[in-house]
Amino acid sequence: MTDHPAAKSYDELVAEARAEIEELSPDAFADRRASGWDGVLLDVREREELAAGTIPNSIHLPRGLLEREVQFICPDRDRPICVHCEAGNRAALAAIALRRMGYRHVASLAGGIDAWSGAGHPVERFAATRDRPGVARDVGPLDPADWESIRADFPIAGCRVDQGGTSRTLAYLDHAATTHPPATILRIHTEFLENEYANVHRAGYALARSATLRFERCYEICAEFVGGNLDRDCVVFTPNTTAGCDLVAHVMAEREGAVVVTGMEHHSNDLPHRRRGEVLRAEIDAMGRLDYDHVESLLTSTRVKLLAVTGAANLTGWTPDLDRLARMAHAHGALICVDAAQLLAHKRLDVRPSEDEGHIDFVVAAGHKMYAPFGAGFVYGPRAVLDAAPPWIPGGGTASDVGDEDVVFMPSPDRHQGGTPNVAGIVALAAMAELLMRIGMDRVREHEMALLRRAIDGLSAIEGVTLYGPPELENRVAILPFNIEGVEDMLAAAILGEEGAIAVRNGRFCAHPHARRILGPERPGAVRASIGLFNDEREMDRLVEMVGRIAKGRWSGNYEVREGQMSAQLGGRCADKWMQGTRAE
Repeated sequence: MTDHPAAKSYDELVAEARAEIEELSPDAFADRRASGWDGVLLDVREREELAAGTIPNSIHLPRGLLEREVQFICPDRDRPICVHCEAGNRAALAAIALRRMGYRHVASLAGGIDAWSGAGHPVERFAATRDRPGVARDVGPLDPADWESIRADFPIAGCRVDQGGTSRTLAYLDHAATTHPPATILRIHTEFLENEYANVHRAGYALARSATLRFERCYEICAEFVGGNLDRDCVVFTPNTTAGCDLVAHVMAEREGAVVVTGMEHHSNDLPHRRRGEVLRAEIDAMGRLDYDHVESLLTSTRVKLLAVTGAANLTGWTPDLDRLARMAHAHGALICVDAAQLLAHKRLDVRPSEDEGHIDFVVAAGHKMYAPFGAGFVYGPRAVLDAAPPWIPGGGTASDVGDEDVVFMPSPDRHQGGTPNVAGIVALAAMAELLMRIGMDRVREHEMALLRRAIDGLSAIEGVTLYGPPELENRVAILPFNIEGVEDMLAAAILGEEGAIAVRNGRFCAHPHARRILGPERPGAVRASIGLFNDEREMDRLVEMVGRIAKGRWSGNYEVREGQMSAQLGGRCADKWMQGTRAE
């Protein structure tokens, strides 16, 4: 007969576990993290328990998946692990299991997240999970003076993403590609669709009149946002920046002269001009700064009608001196168009009065780059130039009278707004512009640049990491491109996303001439982290920590390129030979 061990209760098992493992009080663990603790924090609660929040930078790994999945989250058995749950019991049992699996530095958080929050330490709350899209908590009205309130108003800031059976709060660092709307703006957008949905300028009934008045007010708000004046200039609403740049190219097409673009332009502020006439390219240096002397020589040697320049470079975030460029252009009889897609949500722009030699003639912007929904943007420009050109897309709404053979077109902006506009999107765009003005663009810039400096300081200390862009941060917005020695940009971005829950972009960022100049022939692309309104220091630290792990070869998954897309399998490390396929741009 085989003797069986004496039966033990749950409480007895927990007591034995606590006697065997290291238990850290909330204050002790907070001190350890503050002193540079380089470990993995595991939340072993069930998914439904996460609604109350978790400790920042926790990786969610339910207790039932612990033994199977932990090896992929933390393949290094010497790396410290701290486990927490609601009150500490499951965490103690999980810590014993990890010890038996060979993990040598395991601790449990005494009292769990209840004790952590009770001691006044921060709790990361979130609004949605992947299996419950669109579920948002009531965070109350946004306080534009409080950064925590601002962050809490963005559902994406608390989104949890699944990672092979685990989940982690997403760190969204892809604002240069698109920015997420806050709940305040989503409510305005939805309420318009629910309660005010009607076509504008089309009918006399009350709902249509209300929608028209709301729409007309949006012109004034967008002009105010860039310091404009609708007496001389006007706002034309477009679907996006590309369309806006094309509109500017269209209204300038019949004027005599060439268009000067720069070596750092997004394709949207380059290609529309190419198909309409002569385009000259102003050079940039190896760091990505514009060569002002070359701009001056092009303006002097050639008849130029337009200088088209980005307000902030898509690759490096470098911001040219727009006042200087405007004065140069006007001194030679040219106009200036600023592609402000990467600028408007991050730094204040003032077009200045028309009598000022440094005034900006055209500004092009997109709502989805300034925390509004997709599908709405605008061009700010001189009314006389816009009215002198034929309609951009002639059709409904562009004409005041149409005969069998002749037509009388409307003045701008209607002249260039053919068809039904995205009224709800434009309302949301204007509402977001108002919100940014309430927060204060100088405060926005100060907040984002502090985070950029923190990230740059951390990444600069990692061996094998190359940062791109001019070192003068006062002349940049918070865009941070980099590469890791021995790791392709596509692979690095995939690891950051799959194993760090950090959303970044890689490639050449629709700015191929710029990328070739900055990256050189040996690098076809880079990783780009871009910072926005709701990011915080913890996310910068997570980015630095994950890049450091990648630089040391400490990732877990198997990555492969298939048909131009990166495929990840987190069930084991086999990433030394990954297939290079068609690259995404």
